[in-house]
Amino acid sequence: MSHHGQAGSARTLPVAGALILALLATFPASSAPVETLPVEAIRSGMEGTGRTVFQGDRLEEFRVEILGVIENAVGPDQDLILARLHGEKVEYTGVVAGMSGSPVYVDGKLIGALSYRIGNFAKEPIAGITPIADMLRLGANIGIRPAAGLAGTGEAGSAAGRAPGSDLLARFLAGDGGPGPASDGSLDPARGLDVAAAGAGMPHGTGAPAAAIPSIQPIGVPLVCSGCDAAVLGYYAPIFRAHGLEPGPGGGVDEKAVPGAFEPGSAIGGALVTGSLSLIGVGTLTHVDGNRVYAFGHPMLGVGTLDMPMTQARVLHTFASEAGSFKIANATRSVGRIVRDGLTAIVGEIGPAPPTLPLRVGVTTQGGRREFAYDILRHRAWSPVLAAVSTANSLTRTTEFDMTSTLALRARIDVEGFPPVEYNDLYAGANPAQAVHLGLANEVGGLLGLIYNNRFEDPRVRGATIEVEVLPEGRVATLTTLHASRPEVRPGETLKVHATLRLYRGEERAVVFEVVVPEDVPAGEIEILVGGGTAMDSVDRRVQERMLAQASGLGDILRLIDRRRRSDFLYLRIARRSPAAIVRGDLLPGLPLSIFSVYNSPRISSDTTLISESPILEVDRPLDVVVPGGRRISVRVR
Repeated sequence: MSHHGQAGSARTLPVAGALILALLATFPASSAPVETLPVEAIRSGMEGTGRTVFQGDRLEEFRVEILGVIENAVGPDQDLILARLHGEKVEYTGVVAGMSGSPVYVDGKLIGALSYRIGNFAKEPIAGITPIADMLRLGANIGIRPAAGLAGTGEAGSAAGRAPGSDLLARFLAGDGGPGPASDGSLDPARGLDVAAAGAGMPHGTGAPAAAIPSIQPIGVPLVCSGCDAAVLGYYAPIFRAHGLEPGPGGGVDEKAVPGAFEPGSAIGGALVTGSLSLIGVGTLTHVDGNRVYAFGHPMLGVGTLDMPMTQARVLHTFASEAGSFKIANATRSVGRIVRDGLTAIVGEIGPAPPTLPLRVGVTTQGGRREFAYDILRHRAWSPVLAAVSTANSLTRTTEFDMTSTLALRARIDVEGFPPVEYNDLYAGANPAQAVHLGLANEVGGLLGLIYNNRFEDPRVRGATIEVEVLPEGRVATLTTLHASRPEVRPGETLKVHATLRLYRGEERAVVFEVVVPEDVPAGEIEILVGGGTAMDSVDRRVQERMLAQASGLGDILRLIDRRRRSDFLYLRIARRSPAAIVRGDLLPGLPLSIFSVYNSPRISSDTTLISESPILEVDRPLDVVVPGGRRISVRVR
């Protein structure tokens, strides 16, 4: 468990303990068995009763007419009971997002959970019911929970090697609704470590399952959000909707709420983020078996084993809409943990809350400083997304922020067993390719993605601290000219390189580099490249990708992050056309042809990447502006 988590637990233990005792008092420790009716006994024409909450915490019943059983509707041996709903409220609202998990009884016997909707803009409330036996089977297979403090295992069956993780943020930024690369050819958030490349080839998460019949889809899960900026939530909404979560308005976490009875039909939630912002998926409780609960009748995130805070919820209002009715709700503090998120249900355990990832964001403006505190779900696919959402939201909640601001970032991520990962950079708001706060937030999320989705070990991320200073003007400059003091130079001589920067809506600025050409540089043409960190990393993209691929452990990846170039520096690099190699993450320039041919041998080529350009030297100059592009010139060595 992280040190942050331990401190928080110590402060809240008396309250949390009292809450858990209150919850356990709402039903016997070992509930009497509930009689169930197997799907084989279901017949068309049967009538039953469903149970859910439309407002507050009052359970209401509606009538259910069984239409039949659709065999293999969700998958092999995954049948679905088809039913028509009757009652004043359900006939007015239709099937409501948030009703997932509503228990259905026939002759007093539990047959399953309301879980699937049939078609869009349906004229009558037709729904699918997940058989209760399929839900209980998921709970019976629960094994040992991952150790506290570890990232969630994510996709079922991915424990071996852990390389094939699902980096949701990387795929989003690579083109699934995210911003494209900037016009200067810059890389996505990880600047040449390339978050998108790091996730390439990794399988998609299971997400919300597509049924065998396309018109049958899981009932949406309202993702109630408190403290959210609408534009930020809208930007990241495609990630959530791809997993059946419907972002919408809602209350926060009511810390003073007294827990109600854990009864089938009551509202239940899974907390992705709590704190200064809350993101909680809300559905309905289907069945209680001692301290174990079953809900939804379909996945929430579809990630298999996980450790998510579980909450109760109080429904504020059920909003009726032809486009899709949904529930708006407040959540309680955590009352336990969701330990399994599978095809037929989510399974939770009432008791202590699981460890979360503490994220602290400080925003400093000319008007003062604001601090935001978040606790986000620990999961390798979702933590990066939730960190990005929380960071972007923190910036838009600051009154002096606007899209033309420049943002100075200082980030620190603590990983147990390694030195702190520190990451500083500058982000200018004058770039129309991407809003400045989203660029910064995606980079924060991308860092977590690289750490969580490494193929070597399950990292123990203790927490992350983000400090952002909001500068009022757009601090960006264009490199307009580049020239050397002379066209030819001898080894050992000093060469002056002059660069001219034109500031955004400002004057020109001259930058002069004085470099000594090394004595061992052979005669011939050398190339001089001057540019900002983004441009230089774009040039080195293939090299950095190969270094990342050849890393031998998480420590190598963290060192690559530490070596990343900054946007507020101007870099000068001299290189020449000659063989070089990347061997197990190290760059070996200027190789003789005999050595080059050895590295080109099939016996060792799996650990080696050959390149045709050898760097000679690189120097940098700190600036107070972002330089998004770069320029090249050539000089001859005599």
